[in-house]
Amino acid sequence: MIKAVLFDLDETLLVRHAAIRAFIGDQYARHAAVLPGIGRDLFTTRFLALEDEGRTPKTTVYPALAAELGIASSIAADLLADYQALYPSYAVLSPGTAETLVALRAKGLKTGIVTNGSAVVQNGKIDTTGLRPLLDIVLVSEAEGLRKPDRRIFELALQRLNVAADEAIFVGDNPVVDVDGARTAGLLAVWYHSTTDWPDGLAPPGYAITALSEVITFCDEAD
Repeated sequence: MIKAVLFDLDETLLVRHAAIRAFIGDQYARHAAVLPGIGRDLFTTRFLALEDEGRTPKTTVYPALAAELGIASSIAADLLADYQALYPSYAVLSPGTAETLVALRAKGLKTGIVTNGSAVVQNGKIDTTGLRPLLDIVLVSEAEGLRKPDRRIFELALQRLNVAADEAIFVGDNPVVDVDGARTAGLLAVWYHSTTDWPDGLAPPGYAITALSEVITFCDEAD
C-alpha cells in the first residue's frame, strides 16, 4: 500500500526553466551600471551555460562568470547575494501542483520534497509559492549534506516519514538524479516528463507521467 509521495522541486513542482531566465534578465537590468561593456545577451547566455540547468551551484557560477567576463569579485559577491535574496520570488508552480498535493493529502497520504540546491533558495521558493502547508517534510541537499542521486537522501526521507521504500513513490523530472536515484533506494520511481528527455544509455523508466495530476490515479492503481 502506498503511504507517501515524494517529489523533486525544480521542473517538477515548479517551472524552473522560465523562472531562471526571467530572473537573470532582470538581474542584469538591476546591475547594468556596474557591468560596463557587458551586454545583456552575453551576461545571460554565459550565466545559463555555466549554471547548466541548475546543476552547478551559484556559489561556483558567479565567481566563474566574473572571471570569464572580467567582473570584480566584489560585484560577483553582490550578484550572488542578489540571487539568493530575490530568485525565490520568481518561482512559479507547475500546472496542477497545489491541486495534486491537496488531493494526495485528502487520501491520507504523506507528502514531501527531496531537492538538490541551496537551503536558503529552495526553502524560499517553497515558502513563496505556498507549498509548505501541503508538505510533511522537505529535504534540501545543502542542509542534509547529501545530494540526489545518493540513495541515502531518499532513505533519510523515508525514515522521517516512517514509511518503507515499497510504500513510497518518488516523482521527478531528471532521469538520473531523480528516477534512477529513487529506484536505487527501492522507491517506486515515476518520471515526470517535462523538459528533460530520457537518455539512451539509461534503463527505461518503469512509470512515466506528463501531468502531475496523473500521480493521483497512479497511487490508486499502485495500491
